[in-house]
Amino acid sequence: MLEDILRKPRAIYYGLPTWQKAIVGNLYHLVPQRLRLGKNYLKFQRLLEASEYWTKQQWEEFQYRELLHTITQAYDHVPYYRKSFSEHGLSSADFTCLDDIKKFPTLSKKDIQENYDDLIADNVPAWRHLVTTTGGSTAEPLAFLQEKGITRSKEHAFIWGGWSRVGYYPRARAVQFKGRSVGNPKRNIYWEYEPIQGFLEMDSNFLTESRIPLYLDAIRDFKPEYLIGYVSSIHQIAQFLKTNPRKDFPRFKAVCLASENVYPWQREFLKEVFGCRIFSHYGHSEMVLLGMECEESHNLHFFPQYGYLEVLDAHGNILKEPGETGELVGTSFHNNVMPLIRYHTQDYGIIGEDECKCGRHNPIISDVEGRLQEFIVTADNRLISICVMGAAHFNISKFVYETQYYQERPGHVVFRVVPRGDFGEEQKTIIINTLKTKLGDDVTVEIEDVERLKKSQNGKHIMIEQKLSVPTYMDNI
Repeated sequence: MLEDILRKPRAIYYGLPTWQKAIVGNLYHLVPQRLRLGKNYLKFQRLLEASEYWTKQQWEEFQYRELLHTITQAYDHVPYYRKSFSEHGLSSADFTCLDDIKKFPTLSKKDIQENYDDLIADNVPAWRHLVTTTGGSTAEPLAFLQEKGITRSKEHAFIWGGWSRVGYYPRARAVQFKGRSVGNPKRNIYWEYEPIQGFLEMDSNFLTESRIPLYLDAIRDFKPEYLIGYVSSIHQIAQFLKTNPRKDFPRFKAVCLASENVYPWQREFLKEVFGCRIFSHYGHSEMVLLGMECEESHNLHFFPQYGYLEVLDAHGNILKEPGETGELVGTSFHNNVMPLIRYHTQDYGIIGEDECKCGRHNPIISDVEGRLQEFIVTADNRLISICVMGAAHFNISKFVYETQYYQERPGHVVFRVVPRGDFGEEQKTIIINTLKTKLGDDVTVEIEDVERLKKSQNGKHIMIEQKLSVPTYMDNI
């Protein structure tokens, strides 16, 4: 597709002066979506429309065919899988039903790092290779290959198709907070109109109390229908609006959150401030699994057309009962270049109920507990999910602007804060006491006030900088 062909030149485009970018971007904006995203975009769009309300039996038949194709491609053409399967006494012929997937070995990020070349299929020409990397918010940055003309066309179709549940449509008028550096900070301009997508792109790196009113003025003047982006950035905007309400601020059709875990306390606060649907989805750079909320609930409905989801316990057993918590493990569809089979995402989720009022028969995860490293380790080696700490964050928000945990030994955490207003020993004591109600007596808390928190390479908020190896303690969740 044209988007993949122009991926490298697009980096040059982002570096152009604003006036040149406006000319090039507006011209490219005129190119029809079907040409920009290619025939496979329309193919996946039609698949979504035709299959949205399939029965469980139809999904099982579809997923078996896709898994069989992926496993056969891997065994026949990917050296790593041929060797790995053979070591386990397996071939693609051993996959005869969905339940057989548990026979096959899993794949870790470390496996990809150490066997990158052997994971590349020998029957796909190099010109179809699309190099992608993870965003750098984990301890294991990763490079891998996707397939030009297919993978990203599919991603656009599924993301926009999912967002359509709250009325979104391609090129809708939207403000976006992501990791790009835009505008001219020296002139107090922290945003820039991006004509290709029709977004007002905002830089999340300059959100301070003194500058947020400038952001709000720009959002008001743009008159967007949707607010899209990192929950950490949007939460900062909401905090300011809560204490400094503005009658001229636009009302959004929905706030679409992406790329960061969304905690219940954040969702409740954003809904209170913005008065609209707060909509989120689960995905990752590897594009193995994708889950999206529906019209009826905040539970994540995983697309069976996108990839195959398993939930595993610490010993690799498949979990299926509602309420059980395990690691999300996925097998990719539609990537012949570097198929990922039973890939450990290092994300943990709670299995939801089988049925939803929306009528879809998708696998449901009621909550993503957190990334693998988003747990606090207590003195007795228990794990406490950051999700559990949400109410504590909410209660101290009146004198804390941003927060971040740091841990390098069990039973002790450093709680970094960017303070707001009067902040002293009294406030520190309140924070410690509030956190202790969630952490218990076997975790000591140290408060560190800082001017700015560490962020990921892509500008995402890091909820916890965890220096301990959490997998060591996984038997305790």
